[in-house]
Amino acid sequence: REYYGDNYEEYYGKVSDAVDEVCDMILVYEDEPIVAAFHSMSSGTTESAENIWGVNLSYLVPCDSSSDKTAPGYEEEYIFTPEEIKARITSKYEDAEFPSDTKKWFSEIQRSSSGTVTNLKAGSIQITGMEFRDLLSVRSAVFDICLTNDNNFSVTTHGYGHGVGMSQYGANSMAAEGKTCKQILEHYYRGTEIKSVQNHSFSK
Repeated sequence: REYYGDNYEEYYGKVSDAVDEVCDMILVYEDEPIVAAFHSMSSGTTESAENIWGVNLSYLVPCDSSSDKTAPGYEEEYIFTPEEIKARITSKYEDAEFPSDTKKWFSEIQRSSSGTVTNLKAGSIQITGMEFRDLLSVRSAVFDICLTNDNNFSVTTHGYGHGVGMSQYGANSMAAEGKTCKQILEHYYRGTEIKSVQNHSFSK
């Protein structure tokens, strides 16, 4: 009530109706409940669970979510001084060393087909893109890094979150186009089915 104010009754009714409509349904893959991972917005293509968590799940694979590119905050730029970068990385990797030439601080950047930085060399150490994202507290592991004219580092991210599973902005865009709940879920979770809990017996 505090959040929605005068619209509380209308919005509560919509949420309640939506929950009632699907409360006995479950999303399964090969008759087992799925890990329904989701994120705010992708880079335009979602990411595989294998690239982010090292677990190969057939229904959590890259899929198109190009409408994410028009979402607010899709691209964000962060500026870090070399001292800030070094402090963030050595907070976890105390033995990391950085050459005097800041142009050589980052190299060997590897990316997935969705654009996620899977690995990079930061100074003398190898880290994952997700580690880099966490250490710098930026929005995504889909990023570009470069030196600015004043010798600071510019990190530009695309999307928000780990990128696996359903994009919330992408799902909202599909709904606005008239896609059903079933169509949206089957798009983001490949090969899954919606089944009734009451009429379904799981194999395990």
